Amino acid sequence: MKSLLNNISLIKKHLFWLIALSTITRGLLAWILDLGSNEAYYWTYGSYPELSHIDHPPMIGWFIQLFTVNLALDGELFLRLASIVTGSINTWLVFVIGRRVRNERTGLYAAFIYTASAYCSLFTGTFITPDTPQSLFLLLSVYFLHEGLTVKYELCQETKILCRIAILLAGIFIGLSMLSKYSSVFIWAGAIAYMVSSNRKILKDITLYISFSISLLFLLPVILWNIDNNFISFAFQSSRMPVSNLTPDLLSFIKSLGWILLYNNPLSISIMAFALFSFRRDKYLKPEQYKLFLSLSLPFLIFFIGISLFTESRPNWSAPGFYPLMFIAAAYLDNKSKIVSNSEEGIIPLPVSNSITLMLLMMLIVFVHHFSGFLSFDYKKEAHKEIGEGDITLNYFGWRTLSKEFEKIKADDVSAGLMPEKCFILSDNWAHASLMDFYVASPSSSIVKTIGNLEDTRKYAWVTGKLGTFRYGESAYFIESSIEPKRADEIGKRYFSDTHKARSVYIKKLGKPVLRFDIYRLKNMTRIPERELCSYTKY
Repeated sequence: MKSLLNNISLIKKHLFWLIALSTITRGLLAWILDLGSNEAYYWTYGSYPELSHIDHPPMIGWFIQLFTVNLALDGELFLRLASIVTGSINTWLVFVIGRRVRNERTGLYAAFIYTASAYCSLFTGTFITPDTPQSLFLLLSVYFLHEGLTVKYELCQETKILCRIAILLAGIFIGLSMLSKYSSVFIWAGAIAYMVSSNRKILKDITLYISFSISLLFLLPVILWNIDNNFISFAFQSSRMPVSNLTPDLLSFIKSLGWILLYNNPLSISIMAFALFSFRRDKYLKPEQYKLFLSLSLPFLIFFIGISLFTESRPNWSAPGFYPLMFIAAAYLDNKSKIVSNSEEGIIPLPVSNSITLMLLMMLIVFVHHFSGFLSFDYKKEAHKEIGEGDITLNYFGWRTLSKEFEKIKADDVSAGLMPEKCFILSDNWAHASLMDFYVASPSSSIVKTIGNLEDTRKYAWVTGKLGTFRYGESAYFIESSIEPKRADEIGKRYFSDTHKARSVYIKKLGKPVLRFDIYRLKNMTRIPERELCSYTKY
């Protein structure tokens, strides 16, 4: 007994240091790294709050408003604070679920597997995305589904009541998860698949249908917003699915699988695979637990990996499907573990420590390259190749430098009478617009407007409308980076009387230019863009 208590104390000590060191590391990354285009775009959800948005439900905007005190706290760290806090809570929650599944050690192994995932630690735990609130509510959903559907369901009346309460709570958290990302509906698909295949008695319980109805009620803000906007968000989401092109693209499929492996750690996925193949022999979980976790996982994996055969699929779409598999893998490792002493040496099995090591190694390589550019080889480029092309880390680099340089350029232009004080930043797509808004327009007390198709500008079609669209005689800056399509001349000549390049700003790593921003002056608007290119209304 004393040995068992000492081992539990040691496990909690490891959990504490795992959460503490992970939180500190993620906090430093959040403070050091510039925002990516997606993060800056979700900042606009907090800046221009709505009941919903064209491409996502509203939860991420509410999270940003909550953790920044309605944007009173400024900067990258505070914008990402929701992810830092959520990531730490999630690690503890994974431990709690693993402990409930089998024991304390299973919980610790699950927490390490969770931390070893780039998707969990970085994409949802550092960067601010809709996956951040979804991850929290999905894990809570998994916890209560496990409690309600598999744990002592028919032992006594009191236990049945507790199980029904758990099912109701699962419905609440699934609803909150769907209010974060629509794909969370697959958790219900998995739960229903489990009930149909393994526990049909629950299908007769009215609690299940009340829980499902509660989940749907959480989508009421989304429905109301879509009613007011011609159901544009559902039309937008359906346009991203392969409804017309059913020709398999094997190269795209292999590429998608590669990104899935990188996001979720190939070593961790191999542990999950071994666990799945070993269950029939080892029986390290109760059959109903195994079936439930597998059922909750498969809808995400089958659907999103399946559509990657026909269209571009992002690795974060299928990533929530690996959450339930983490508990299967952790239970498998616990069953295989031969640790009986309370010594610190060897308490973490080799497969888990290898996964953590691989995660840290990948982070180190990316981090060093981010600031040094040592992986950017100076091969002779073709004539059409631009500086910085192909380096995805540049999406998170150089924006603070551009911000400082632009303030100087604008001040000089206004002082010299080259541009009016009340000019704006012009863009033609949501990714460019949001970064310009956060780093260039806001610090210089300016605004961003867009000209472009709805699928290109997204939320900025509403933002531009709220800002009054365009007026004759207005002037704007247009900033092009060397890794983006060239549109400044085309837009300038089409809508303005005078288009001139003001200056170029070079972003450097170790003294070597890696990115260039060309800043253009677009003066005296002579043509107002068509309404469908600058503003969205329901009429």
